Amino acid sequence: MFGRLMCNRFVGMYLVCLAYDGCISSRKRIKQCSIQYTKKILKKKDRRKEYHCQVYLKLYPTTCKCTLDVIVNSTNEIISDNQSILLARSRLGKVIKPGVVRVRLVSSLFTADTDVHEDPSLTKLEIVKKEHSNHSFDKQFALQLKNNQIGPGVIGKLFLESLDPSNGSYNNESPIYELNLSLSSEYQIVPASFPQKDAHTETCGCILSSDESCLIISDQCNLKLSDTKLIHRLAEPIRCQWKTIGRELAPCFSEVDLLDIHEKYFLADGNHECAYQLLREWYIRKPHQADVRFLMTKFKLTFDAIVKIHDEIRKLLTCK
Repeated sequence: MFGRLMCNRFVGMYLVCLAYDGCISSRKRIKQCSIQYTKKILKKKDRRKEYHCQVYLKLYPTTCKCTLDVIVNSTNEIISDNQSILLARSRLGKVIKPGVVRVRLVSSLFTADTDVHEDPSLTKLEIVKKEHSNHSFDKQFALQLKNNQIGPGVIGKLFLESLDPSNGSYNNESPIYELNLSLSSEYQIVPASFPQKDAHTETCGCILSSDESCLIISDQCNLKLSDTKLIHRLAEPIRCQWKTIGRELAPCFSEVDLLDIHEKYFLADGNHECAYQLLREWYIRKPHQADVRFLMTKFKLTFDAIVKIHDEIRKLLTCK
């Protein structure tokens, strides 16, 4: 009798152990499934964060103007537009992290079309927000052919660069994308050249020219940017180039400084106010450097901007 009870007790304990082992195995399987499922979800999220870049060109041969359209999207399908020429297309998707992304066009064949107030720096900014899962965006450049001709071959490079918040500069060494812009021979255009503006000497002693080597500003017109009225007058001719000027003034101004000026003043008052604030802050930070001669000769201004700045200075001096 006693032996039978011990046997039954042993069998019961054995069954309990089996049940316990089964429970542990079940928990392990559930945990493994959970880990695998989590990895799949994260992998899908990583795939959703990978984006492709495409660059398209539209040419207008009669006016020697063109538009450049940069599309960043999660798909890499070519758009169906007979007027658009595909210049570049990424082969692999790249991750775009939240933050500021700069789209930068580099080419000696293009200049910004200032007639429609295109930024001469040929850069665009995109703020990628954390709370948005879709980081697709589209940036467009309005351009003028610099030598009134284009192609065939590589006509420029396009960079997508992320802003490093620790130092306020862009990561040029390892950009998100660096694409060669290639144009086939069938789209080559070589229109008639246009006459260039010649240098001419003013009565004040200044020599105004589109050639930087010939541009001379007299001492009479070389005013310090200490007068708010003068700054207000000079802000108008450079309103479309204030970002370029700010970047060339580095390290006096960082990208964070320029972004701060843009966010504070652009939406409410436009580029004129941004240019005014930049010139005013330039004089505050570097009063020994901020003068008319430095402004007109060091920043590769357009010839129209040079003439307008000189006209404003002469008007101001005449009023005095």
